[in-house]
Order: sequence, then C-alpha cells, then structure tokens
Amino acid sequence: MPSKVHFPLAGGNQWAGALRFYDFNRPVGNVFYVYSVTGTDAAGGGRSPETALKTIDYAVGLCTASNDDYIIALPGHVETISAAGSLAVDVAGVTILGVGVGTKQPKLDFTAAASTVTMSAVNCVLDGFQVEASFADVTSEIVVSGTDCVIRNCRFLEPTTDENALINILGGGANTADNLLVENCQFRGLDALNTHGISLPSAAAGVIIRDNLFLGVFETAAIGAATAAVQIAILRNLINNTSGDADECINLAASSTGVIAYNGVGNSLGGGATTNITGGTTMTIIENYSTDKGDVQGVLDPVAT
Repeated sequence: MPSKVHFPLAGGNQWAGALRFYDFNRPVGNVFYVYSVTGTDAAGGGRSPETALKTIDYAVGLCTASNDDYIIALPGHVETISAAGSLAVDVAGVTILGVGVGTKQPKLDFTAAASTVTMSAVNCVLDGFQVEASFADVTSEIVVSGTDCVIRNCRFLEPTTDENALINILGGGANTADNLLVENCQFRGLDALNTHGISLPSAAAGVIIRDNLFLGVFETAAIGAATAAVQIAILRNLINNTSGDADECINLAASSTGVIAYNGVGNSLGGGATTNITGGTTMTIIENYSTDKGDVQGVLDPVAT
C-alpha cells in the first residue's frame, strides 16, 4: 500500500533534518535515496542515505504512481545513460531531486549517440542535475513525452570538445509534452553541430520556458518549435548564440500562439540586424531586446511598430 510520510519540524526523529534540507513542506510519498559510489540496487533498499540504491532507474521502478514519491540523488551520484531509455521516468508523479552544487551536483552521463532519458509519465519532475555527454553528437538527451512535466535547476554542459548533444531537451510527439515547464536551467554548448537547447518539433500546448541561460552554439535555435506551439510562454530568458545566422535565438512556427516577453538575446550577425526572435504572427511579443555584436546595447526585437 502506498505510504505517505510527513517529516516533523523538530525533535529527535532521524528524518527531522530532511525537512530542513530538502524543504519538504507537505506530506510526500515514499522517499528513496540513490548514490552510485556505494549504493546497491536491491528490493527494500534506498530508504536512507546509508542504504542508498545505485541507480535512479531502479528507484523509479520502486515508486508508486501518483503517490508524490521522491527520489533523492546524493552529492556525487553519477547515472550512466548508455542507451535509449536507460533512465525511464515512467511512473506518474515522481520527483527526482539532485542534491549538491558544482562538481558535486549529481550527473546524468550520456555515453552513446542514441542514449536518452525518457520522461514518459505525467506530472514528473527532474530537478538539480548536471547533464553531460561523454560521446560525440548525442542525438537528444532528455525526451519528454509525458504531459505536465517539469525540468528545473539543471546544467546542460559540454566541458570537452566533441562530447556534445545535438538537442538537450526534446518534446517528443504531437501534444505529448503539453504543459512542460523548463525553468532556471543553463544550456552551454560549444560544438558547431548542436541544433537546439530546447526543441518542440511537434504540436505542443501550454509549454512554459522561463528564466534560463543559453550560451554557445545552437545552429537551428536555442528555443525552437518547428510546428505551431499553442499558448506557449517564453519569458525572461538570456540567450547568447554564437552560430552567426538569423532567427536562431527564439524561432517558432508562424502560426504559434502565446507570449514571448522580457527576453535578452544576442548573436554574431553584425550589421544591426534585429532578426534573432521569430514568433507566431498572432503572438503577444513584449519588450525583448537583441544585440548582434559585442559591446553594443540591445534594441527591440522584433522591431517596434
């Protein structure tokens, strides 16, 4: 039977510190800990840091759907993603929380071109991870095909030449990534073949992309929707795309609807171009600033009318 745990605010209970550290402010379901260095994947494990499981993927299999279960990846954990769906987030309502900062932030390490994390269940959260490729031209790192999912506080990094992901976050399938929220993430890419930070190639509705940082090469677009996005909101993002072509910071299909507001973007186009943002012809576009070369103040993009 699914269990709900309410961590006490104080006292001698061994979980009292967990509430303060992980900020559980309401009853949650089962809590599982993972740590790749000393953990072991075994039924009955993972209920404390001392009995941590080895992989997040195994922990997901122990979760109960729609029970508000948490998986806590401890500082220094590394989850190896070696094939498509090596980490399958396929249980509804699971929150996967990485604990740690800098080099101790838990890592998702992609080791093959087709390796992916798949978020196929609804209402799932991925929070607080380093996301890195250890292989050239990984096709797509995180593929979202469940509605109402959240990706936040993650760093998509490319620390080594020719170890990169072509797409960091991919909305897979028509309307399967509806209501996706991506917030407070960093996307840092160096490789000339990279195409997107966030790609929504099929119809998506209700997506919110806010307060993210994009630095590097995104040859198609840092944020792109090849098919009309419905009621999308792209808010307060900062984008420096060094690819050097027009329409590569934010580029949405012409019939998209929603709002693009308060973003600051730049490219190396030169010549005073204001073509770094392309939205739907009926979208609300408010106070976005663009610059096309260094040491020059941004101007409204698209141009004021």
